[in-house]
Amino acid sequence: MTSEEYLEVTQQFYDGAIHEMYKECWGGENHHLGIFDETNTFFEAAIKANENLVGRLTITPETVILDVGSGFCGLPRYIAKNNDCNKVFGLNLSEKENAYARMKNAEEGLDEKISVIDGDYNNMPFADDEFDILVSQDAMLHSPDKGKLVRECARVLKPGGTFVFSDILEMETLSREEAERVYARVRTSNIATHDLYKEKLREAGFEILEIQDLGSSNLARSYQEVHDIVERKRDALINEKGTPAGIIDAALEGLRFWVEKGYEKKIGWALFVARLRKE
Repeated sequence: MTSEEYLEVTQQFYDGAIHEMYKECWGGENHHLGIFDETNTFFEAAIKANENLVGRLTITPETVILDVGSGFCGLPRYIAKNNDCNKVFGLNLSEKENAYARMKNAEEGLDEKISVIDGDYNNMPFADDEFDILVSQDAMLHSPDKGKLVRECARVLKPGGTFVFSDILEMETLSREEAERVYARVRTSNIATHDLYKEKLREAGFEILEIQDLGSSNLARSYQEVHDIVERKRDALINEKGTPAGIIDAALEGLRFWVEKGYEKKIGWALFVARLRKE
């Protein structure tokens, strides 16, 4: 997939019918996975994932943070509400998501603390060494070139800065045929492995401080919850939101496959904590 094709496909995916589905099934706050260790409630599990990531950060009143692939801007809002930081930027490709995020930020009185930027995280519209911290939640899988993306993250991060991200990972047991079906659900050309991210982080000048296995079972359970919510709201999505039935049914089929592969431990989920080396 070329860079131009990636931009078009990803933007069409998130600006299309999937936008209303994601707003409905994730409650309009996030669309990332959840950690169910201490709860059976999907939305609480999603907050637990926020807590888990942000707990790895050291934030001061001077800290400037970038969320790479910010979606509905749920993580920037969580950071801004719970920490005294200078500014949080959300960089995201989807115009519909960004418009929604700006509305939500304003509703919660956070529009001065959070700036939502339209743009591609493979070619970030920022200067070198601009941020103290970079974060990302389950968004980097859409990049066709993980090495280029990680290098861009290194470019905009200050030396000594922290990069903490979670992402969905391909496991060794996933067959090529299964992988193609996994990729097709989110219209990506590839999903990284643990080893690929470790290699690309080190090549870009990062020191890896921690890799936390967030669990294939958490991934499977998250997508099962999403599937069940979409299924319950199917008629409302069709009749009230105008979502085509075929789109919903295809999404449900794709979600069922991801749940199956998650429980088979063929798709993983992990958190990476890295620090950019000082020259």
